[in-house]
Amino acid sequence: MQNAIKPQLSGQELETLVHRAFQGQRTLAHYEELTDGWFNSAYALTCNDGLKAVLKAAPRSGDGMMSYERDVIQAEVEVLRLLRNAGSVPVPAVFYDEIGSEDGAWFLMEFIEGSPYNKVKESLPGEERVRIEEELGRLNRCINRIQGERFGYYAREEWQGEDWPAVFSGMVAGLLKDARVKSITLPADEDAILDLISRRKASLAEVTVPSLVHWDLWDGNVFVKEGRIIALIDCERALWGDPLMEFYFRSVAGGSQAFFRGYGKESFTSADRERMELYDLYLALIFHIECYYRGYSDENHIRWAQEHLVNTWNTVNR
Repeated sequence: MQNAIKPQLSGQELETLVHRAFQGQRTLAHYEELTDGWFNSAYALTCNDGLKAVLKAAPRSGDGMMSYERDVIQAEVEVLRLLRNAGSVPVPAVFYDEIGSEDGAWFLMEFIEGSPYNKVKESLPGEERVRIEEELGRLNRCINRIQGERFGYYAREEWQGEDWPAVFSGMVAGLLKDARVKSITLPADEDAILDLISRRKASLAEVTVPSLVHWDLWDGNVFVKEGRIIALIDCERALWGDPLMEFYFRSVAGGSQAFFRGYGKESFTSADRERMELYDLYLALIFHIECYYRGYSDENHIRWAQEHLVNTWNTVNR
């Protein structure tokens, strides 16, 4: 989606970065901007020797970023390498990165020869969708089996902690602060939202192991080819937390029984459902607040995000 914070790179800039990444051994033959992303800029590159790669570049300043989004490109590079080394989840290889570059943080990764699941999902036979979503459940479970030492955003160690209820409450408080900075209207005041989380502290406290959570594993970040998943991408928003934060557990995902079966979780306790509602609210807050930070031009999306937050709050606070 087009927005105000995605950096635009010229062909000359891309050529300079390719030269730097491959130490002059490759040159840029062709490039095309990939416009589906909502935060970083991405370009599909073809080098003179036929190698295909994707270059991702973070916004060049913090303007337009929400608090939790700072350093997410560092998280993406580190988590891609972590998953690649684990070997159980298909992710693109990272060729080169410059996280602290004067040109802005950027990296080069393998180009995936497949299609985002959201682009082809409706055209696939039902049984093929079932197989893909079962496989996605298994892969998502593999990600969640990786454990950390502390809860919180992967790239923000200063915000991490050992107590999930406290960390999650702090994550939500960070979103509320972002809303306050830009005077964004919410369906309830900050105290009411934080009080709701406090009242569900017991269910949050059931989470005692910090699991690696991709968090943004929606259909657009699942690449498929010939009826199977060939890669998962965009793990920049990864965190250490509760596996029930994953996208396919969100109400907005629709509740795929194939995914639940592949994941190995087909029933949910009352505490599970309490937490899942809180995570629905967390995602709805982000959908709404980020519209004002990114400068989105799509009025339909802005309206949907606002209505979705109101409906989610009314559901959770019933």
